[in-house]
Amino acid sequence: MTSRERVIRAKLSILAIAAELKNVAKACRLSGVSRSQYYSLRRTLNTQGRDGLAPKIRRKPVMPNRTPASMERQILLKTHSNPTVSYVRLARQMTLDGVSVTPGMVRYVWEREGLSTRSARLRWVKGAKGHIDSPAVALAPSVTATSSVSLCGPAECFAQASRCSSAHSSPTK
Repeated sequence: MTSRERVIRAKLSILAIAAELKNVAKACRLSGVSRSQYYSLRRTLNTQGRDGLAPKIRRKPVMPNRTPASMERQILLKTHSNPTVSYVRLARQMTLDGVSVTPGMVRYVWEREGLSTRSARLRWVKGAKGHIDSPAVALAPSVTATSSVSLCGPAECFAQASRCSSAHSSPTK
């Protein structure tokens, strides 16, 4: 059973408990959800059907103040040649080379790419030998967010689905 099916089943079980007890307040109390969440679930089931209860896949937001891709590539190339220096020192070196970057820019690029620690940068350099001329995507380490959903009761699965659909989770570091 996939996590999607598990979340749908948990939401349906909340609705089934309410139908069985014929008391929404008591069913919500037992399930650990608010009545407004229950009525939202019921409305979604009535309008969109069973597939409407599945967690929504949302795209990652594009922030207006994000570092440009060309600047990220320059930071990654400089990081590749100097993996042991701090983000402050790397920014200072790049500024002396004529590239206008701040230490914060370097740090955020490192965090996004999973290079926050010195050991991560050294592993990345060791694994990327001979790939300096490749695009920034190939230079960056592969960071995948793995979501493991454990077996849980209806309230926990529902709460997890609500968090996932209301806020975008960031990649793991």
